[in-house]
Amino acid sequence: MLPCLMPINVPGTNYSKGLQARKKLVAMLRQMIADRRSSGCTRDDMLDALLSGNEGTRAKLSDDQIIDLLITLIYSGYETVSTTSMMAVKYLSDNPKALGQIRKEHLDIRKAKSPEDPLDWNDYKSMTFTKAIELPLHSTDASGSSTMYMV
Repeated sequence: MLPCLMPINVPGTNYSKGLQARKKLVAMLRQMIADRRSSGCTRDDMLDALLSGNEGTRAKLSDDQIIDLLITLIYSGYETVSTTSMMAVKYLSDNPKALGQIRKEHLDIRKAKSPEDPLDWNDYKSMTFTKAIELPLHSTDASGSSTMYMV
């Protein structure tokens, strides 16, 4: 059976399931917006920024615009993280030397700190090999596909 290339809402298809999931998500976000407006409290987060609109022009976004932006942020954050994580796992599993080097780098940093001390920005900045692996993971080729480069 060929996959459906036209977005037709036929019950049971992935497209139909996606539309149903979007309706549920929109309802949840609408409720979140209503709760935030009625509570009167501010949390200084993305939703507050979207609800307050543009400070200079006082232009306000509609609820539908806010919901579309939130869905875009949720989706783009998920896809980016999952794809990058998958590429990192694949790269490290295909390159045992790189895995060993990255483990050594992380263990050395961890050993230099007491067990209850969390990692901080300075620790991250000192992870030179980790960053050398991480940055190419975010690269894309001309088609927009993620590509992996040997560092």
